[in-house]
Amino acid sequence: MCDFTVYLEDDRDRKMVAKDILKARKKDGTVILMDAMGNITKVEAANIEVVDTLMQEMILKKT
Repeated sequence: MCDFTVYLEDDRDRKMVAKDILKARKKDGTVILMDAMGNITKVEAANIEVVDTLMQEMILKKT
C-alpha cells in the first residue's frame, strides 16, 4: 500500500501536516486528507502541488 506524508508549503517554509495518508481530494478550496483509520485532516486554502510516490510525499501549497 502507498501512503503519503503530507507537507504544507508557503513562500518561506514547509511543515508536515499529516502522515500515513491514503486518500486526498479537494472540495471548495479545502484539501481533505484521510488516513487508513478513517481519520480526516482538512487543510484550508491549499492546492495539491506535487504527489511523489517514490518519496511517498504529497506537497500542498498555500493559496
